Amino acid sequence: MTERPDTPSDGESHDSDQARETTDASADLSARELLRSALVDDQDPRFPRWLPAPGIAGAIAWAAYDSAAADGAFLATLLWPGAAIVVLATLVAWFGWQLDID
Repeated sequence: MTERPDTPSDGESHDSDQARETTDASADLSARELLRSALVDDQDPRFPRWLPAPGIAGAIAWAAYDSAAADGAFLATLLWPGAAIVVLATLVAWFGWQLDID
């Protein structure tokens, strides 16, 4: 009896089973595991001095825009939404800094 060319041999069947198991294992990764593997390890836990700079610049820019366009008080705008802008932008910058992008 002759073998059909589209029927895999024993070795090919084993390889395709391993590939299928690898695909199934990668599908089981959760978002938490992916994020954990992407974050930089804690060997360099420094908080760079420049990290709050984008938030401070954004808060000042928003306060200047609000005082010019809506006749708002510069200092009052700098205190309330400005503080939230600085905190949120600093958190986003820190998480971006911690991601291993190479």
